[in-house]
Amino acid sequence: MESTTVDGKIAEITEPTVIQANGIHTLPALMIEGDLVSEGRVPDVAEIVRLLRNKGLFKSKLFQLRCISVPVDLSEVSANALVFAWKIAEKMHSKLEIVYAMDSIFEGSEPSPSGFLSSYTKTMQTELDAFIRETMKTIGVDYEPPVQLPGAPGEFAAPENVQPHIASKVIHGAPDIAISAYSRQTDLLVMGTTGRGGLGKKIFGSVSLEVSKIAHCPVLFVPRASEFRGFENVVYASDFESLNALSVQQAVSFTARFDGQIHFVHVGPGGEKNLETQIQHFESIFSAAGSGKPFLFRKMVSSDIVPALSEYSFYHRIDLLVFTTHQRDFWDNILHKSVTDEVLMNTERPILVIHSDDDMVV
Repeated sequence: MESTTVDGKIAEITEPTVIQANGIHTLPALMIEGDLVSEGRVPDVAEIVRLLRNKGLFKSKLFQLRCISVPVDLSEVSANALVFAWKIAEKMHSKLEIVYAMDSIFEGSEPSPSGFLSSYTKTMQTELDAFIRETMKTIGVDYEPPVQLPGAPGEFAAPENVQPHIASKVIHGAPDIAISAYSRQTDLLVMGTTGRGGLGKKIFGSVSLEVSKIAHCPVLFVPRASEFRGFENVVYASDFESLNALSVQQAVSFTARFDGQIHFVHVGPGGEKNLETQIQHFESIFSAAGSGKPFLFRKMVSSDIVPALSEYSFYHRIDLLVFTTHQRDFWDNILHKSVTDEVLMNTERPILVIHSDDDMVV
């Protein structure tokens, strides 16, 4: 513990029933605060130090990434977001959930035989599964809706030939509120940035804007023309006021899974005080996070964040923009600029929003 300045106790567990109860399949194994972080090998001292310094990361939804959810509105844009999410889920071995938020019993292209909500829900579920089937067919994946298990209400068996596992669900309520509530039970939302409700005029529609502010998991926005090619170069849009170790660790660990290079880009006025101290802080956290890539920090002198980031992204072939903050008012201001800014209105770059330690497993 000396190398990490972490207080704690070390316990050796040899009881087979306790080992099994903790979900350990191969010994030796290492658990930190109840989270299994290493199995089947003995990590060296340097790795153990890194794990202890990043222990808060293990409860991060973005780190676990067991379930990815895609809210759709049956539009072409949400179909693109679904394909994008499928490719991430395939790489990360995550479960994929496709969600449709129904705020009216009069939705759907086919008339329902009954005016009751359950009948309309069934109609929309049928349309949702048809939408998923047609979308997945474009990338050579055969999808059939999960079959309900006999005698087990609410439990479903997915077709064995579909990997990753796909589930679909119709939820009820105004889309922004319903999706935000649903975000409590998933690790990542993937959303298209335009929809069939006239949202295509702006990079962030009203639903996406609200979800990004109040969701309880990270949100990845996929523009209409975006195609998943991995995340080789990622921009972390730094905000010194909201900088903390966990937010950097989340961004670094996510980028590392795609063997990507993360660029820390700070936009601000010239002659900022304490800039070197802040850069050293970033570098220290970055090094502790264990990235195999070099530390890159860029300062751009500008009073307008979005155009500056867009310019940097263009010249450095950036695949993903990451915004992370504790202060949701700050994020609201960023979004407001991106709504009105012509440069980002036609961007092809996905944007990942992390609310740092609010996006945690509880």
